[in-house]
Amino acid sequence: MKKHVILISVLTAILLMTSGCGKGFSEGAVFIDSKAMVAEAKAGINEITYEDFKAKLEKEELRVIIDVREPGEFEEGYINQPDEEDEYPYPETFTVNIPRGFLEFKIGDSSFWDDELWVEMPLKDEEIVLFCKSGGRSALAALTLQQMGYSNVLSLKGGYKKWLDPTAPEEDDSDKSSGG
Repeated sequence: MKKHVILISVLTAILLMTSGCGKGFSEGAVFIDSKAMVAEAKAGINEITYEDFKAKLEKEELRVIIDVREPGEFEEGYINQPDEEDEYPYPETFTVNIPRGFLEFKIGDSSFWDDELWVEMPLKDEEIVLFCKSGGRSALAALTLQQMGYSNVLSLKGGYKKWLDPTAPEEDDSDKSSGG
């Protein structure tokens, strides 16, 4: 009898480990809070560190970076912002502001890219780096783009805050009070 109880316990544990204890994004999960949602998104995407991101910019390896913050946040400052003489620090890279709530609608809209931005729309296999204030919104946006078939999407770890101060500790922007 004791062997049967152990066998059943082991089989149950194996079943739970292989099937997962919760539901992920692809299964219509219900998350306890935004931190859990962002954590799951980050587990399913690729993040890029400040150092690697800056190196790509300096080597002119990125054509498009997308700021998924709100327009007011974007207007306060963004990555690759021109100086007083309209000189861009990374002239081969274009920063576009597409708030996370509009990303799904704008990313594949050629008229948006052609008529509003005057930039060629990124291909689904082109490397795209997303950023937000601290990394939560861009992680969720990166997961969304992957679900839409974009295969080479990165989220800037630590977000714009890390860009402004590379020595700053990384924060979790998944709660509403931080502004994500």
